Amino acid sequence: MDKIKRYDKQANHLLNLVQAAHILGYKDYRMIETLIDQGLLQAHTIGKSKRLKVFYHDLMEFPQKVKP
Repeated sequence: MDKIKRYDKQANHLLNLVQAAHILGYKDYRMIETLIDQGLLQAHTIGKSKRLKVFYHDLMEFPQKVKP
């Protein structure tokens, strides 16, 4: 079995909100929009597009930023 690489050793791709929700275990992308609106995740757009994207590394660091 191959060893799983740490997230910070992988490429830092831009993910759409559906992909980000799937990675964090949410069923709906609107939770990611809520996290962006609250300032917990940083969103990016490409060119003149209005579609929001998040970086993979930012998404993977998110659970470490929010502690109970």
